[in-house]
Amino acid sequence: MFEKYFNLSDQPFGATPDPRFLMRTGSHRDALASLYAGFYANRGFTVLIAEPGMGKTTLLFEFLDHIRGKARAVFLFDTLCEKDDLLSLILQDLGLTPGETAAERHRQLNEILAEEARASRRIVLVIDEAQNLSLEALEAVRLLSNFETSRSKLMQLILCGQPQLADKLARPEVVQLRQRVSTICQLTRLSAAETTAYIQHRLKLVGHTGAPVFTSSALELLAEAGKGVPRVINTLCFNSLCLCLARNAKSVDESTMIEAISDLQLPTSSSAPMALPARGEIPTTAPTTLPSSGPSTGYSEAHVPSSRTGRQMVAALLSICISLGGMMWWINRSGHHFRAAPTALFHIWQVTRTSRTKKNPSTEAPAEAAANLATTQSRPALTGRKEPDQPTAPKRVTVAPGETLETIARTNRYRRCAPCCLCVYLS
Repeated sequence: MFEKYFNLSDQPFGATPDPRFLMRTGSHRDALASLYAGFYANRGFTVLIAEPGMGKTTLLFEFLDHIRGKARAVFLFDTLCEKDDLLSLILQDLGLTPGETAAERHRQLNEILAEEARASRRIVLVIDEAQNLSLEALEAVRLLSNFETSRSKLMQLILCGQPQLADKLARPEVVQLRQRVSTICQLTRLSAAETTAYIQHRLKLVGHTGAPVFTSSALELLAEAGKGVPRVINTLCFNSLCLCLARNAKSVDESTMIEAISDLQLPTSSSAPMALPARGEIPTTAPTTLPSSGPSTGYSEAHVPSSRTGRQMVAALLSICISLGGMMWWINRSGHHFRAAPTALFHIWQVTRTSRTKKNPSTEAPAEAAANLATTQSRPALTGRKEPDQPTAPKRVTVAPGETLETIARTNRYRRCAPCCLCVYLS
């Protein structure tokens, strides 16, 4: 994109592990020396451990380029496999069709190892991302070291992975593999000075000459944001150079670098996640009282009805409204019966109370008389009739066995009342 703009012959900050751009820092030189020593000394196992983005694969490609004419390399990066598939992947990389059984696959590998040994060559197996191997797969890798003669190993194995690989090798289940490891090398992060030298090294390899592309303030920000990880440094340099091209600027200044750094930051939620109480902090019972003052922030379950209870209350209110509406319609249709009903019920009640008084006049008569007087005085005025100033004496009616309310009303010249629940109950 910006190669022609800055007069560069190639992309200096690519995303592929190109060994041409490898800068040998202190840890990179030590790691390469350990790989060379393990190969030439025919020690069997070598382990390379580094954080993501530190250039492990680039270092391995540099090593394989160096031994190209002395050994036949097998590079495995698909480590999410079972132990039975590991040998098949090795045979496929060697150009063979794996056999159907494990014994046949071991025979195929032994034959090709012997063939390479007769040609004074060895097979170097490099397993990248080895931290993903299961314990069973690591045990299968250990068994590969048994392909040997009485004088030398027929296969050199290099395990390369992230710090989780060291944790797996420290487990007691793989102690036999750990004992076969001759060298463990590690890559460390770049310092601020190494970061500046790393950027200048890559720009020089693509033919950059003239004024510096990055200002000193931009390099300081880059060293702080990159945290010494080459992959992150490459990304920040690429983005900042693209911004220079868009702005027609000749160098990456502080503002351009700040924008390039901000473009790599992932968006986060503006609100913090809700903090849930711990198990021991959850109250066992809901509060039973509401706050006496201040704004209310919420209610417990004891005060807020559920949706089912609310639906039942609404249904009950609708039923009551429908019943009252029907009763009012019936009252308006037969109002004369309704107005006569209280008078008939009052006289029937008087007759019943009088018959009870005759049975026990000594104890019930004074109380019944007072109750009759109070009832008569407190009885509300009937619609269409004028309430007398003085209470009238009740009329005594003799009820014969088998008489109904209708016959009593006809005999005593009362108007027929409409049927209601009280009349049915009294009858």
